[in-house]
Amino acid sequence: MMNKVIIYSCILLFGFSLEAEPAWEFIDEKEGIQVFNRSVSGSPLKSVKGIVLIPAPIDKVLAVLEDVSKTPRWLYNSRHASTLKQINIVERVDYIITNMPWPVWDRDVIIRSVFQQNRLTKQVEIKFSSEPNWVALRPGIVRVRKMTGRMLLTPQGKNGVQVLYEVSADPAGKLPKWLVNDMSFDFPFLSLKRLREVVKATK
Repeated sequence: MMNKVIIYSCILLFGFSLEAEPAWEFIDEKEGIQVFNRSVSGSPLKSVKGIVLIPAPIDKVLAVLEDVSKTPRWLYNSRHASTLKQINIVERVDYIITNMPWPVWDRDVIIRSVFQQNRLTKQVEIKFSSEPNWVALRPGIVRVRKMTGRMLLTPQGKNGVQVLYEVSADPAGKLPKWLVNDMSFDFPFLSLKRLREVVKATK
């Protein structure tokens, strides 16, 4: 009886925090890339998720993701990417600037990424989150202070990798509704499409 009381009390105290996040909503599939999104409380931008199969070994995909100089070639609308600190072999902090259409100001974000691999399945997960105070603000650029996400690389045989890319962010300021709607599809779709192209072109 005492155990039941304790459990019931915990539900009353923490029930709201234990509520499941909204389910992912399928948006579209185009050029072999599936796109999903879901609402985020308090943010005009929805979380987005894209899934693509890249016909390449996982080591080749990882080589592209680990090369920060290649980030502007695949990450949606990014025009600059550099590493602020390589903490260790699996963890680093990067600085990224993203172009935004006029009259919206460009954005920048500071991201800490951590790479982890399951030794049995060879699946690799890259978790990232924003750490906005590493460098000073720049004139004419708005700092994105809240961003989290992950990339999940799952081998599909010897020469194929399923890449899942998931991002949730607060855009730091008001964005036009048309831009929010465009980004909910374009961000995951174009990022994964270009990643597939960069991997293919990389020797």
